[in-house]
Amino acid sequence: MEGKESKRILVLGSAVIDVIIDIERLPKAGEDIPGIQKGMIVGGCAFNVSKILDGLHMPHDLCVPVGRGMYANRIRQALRQGGHDVLIEDDRCDNGYSLSLVEKDGERTFISIDGIETKWQDAWLVNLDATRYDYVYASGYGFQDGNTSGDVIMRFLHRKKPDCRLVLDPGPRLLGKQFEKDLLQMGTILEMNQAEARAMGQSEDVHQVAKNFQKRTGQPVIVTMGKAGTLCCTSDSEEIVPAVTVKAIDTIGTGDSHTAGFLAALAQGKTLLEACAEANRIAACVVQHVGCSLQ
Repeated sequence: MEGKESKRILVLGSAVIDVIIDIERLPKAGEDIPGIQKGMIVGGCAFNVSKILDGLHMPHDLCVPVGRGMYANRIRQALRQGGHDVLIEDDRCDNGYSLSLVEKDGERTFISIDGIETKWQDAWLVNLDATRYDYVYASGYGFQDGNTSGDVIMRFLHRKKPDCRLVLDPGPRLLGKQFEKDLLQMGTILEMNQAEARAMGQSEDVHQVAKNFQKRTGQPVIVTMGKAGTLCCTSDSEEIVPAVTVKAIDTIGTGDSHTAGFLAALAQGKTLLEACAEANRIAACVVQHVGCSLQ
């Protein structure tokens, strides 16, 4: 909105290395199939969201742990090239990496090897002022049962101001049960895909799942449904914002880019439906390229 300053955004989470491998199809158990390595790029949910926000010229702070090793060096370089300070450095181990298996139709499957991004400590966040932000992005990867990183991030989130909105992407691993109740009562806007919604809600009825979670959070629930568009569920209405039809080359980072587009639009003062439409447009741009990129 012209003449009006955008809200302050914090992107909190992980940066890892994505090793992108093209395959005809996923292998069966015990099978060996050929693949073609298409690239090795910096990824991770938080890094991807930040990268798209950068592409949209949306100011924000990015907070991701950087370790010591070959992958950490790549990530450190990428952060500096993007104009971001390295806010957390810890030399206990390297950053993790993910094998991204991309099938002919652009669908992707991941095998992730965790690194420093799963070893959060309270000391990392001492100098980060949670009250500065109007929106905080976080991913479900940070809230896995049995991992103390979730406790650390929760303590930080409890320091945010009451009207700050947490934009939460559960991710394919979903939220750990020990964190779910608390997380959903923090002014939380859930942004997830159909598979995540069905798994979290333990129901095939995505619309009902969205309604149920909206009642629990008191905030909008956003569900991406691929070619069917994006479901926007509020206490007053339930609407589907049409998708933008394009030929998908690679769906890696599509969900992250959708979240980034949605977050940027909200921070600019746009309505929920406008934000969903912008998110659909951004995601459509990204699927036409290899990796999470607007071009």
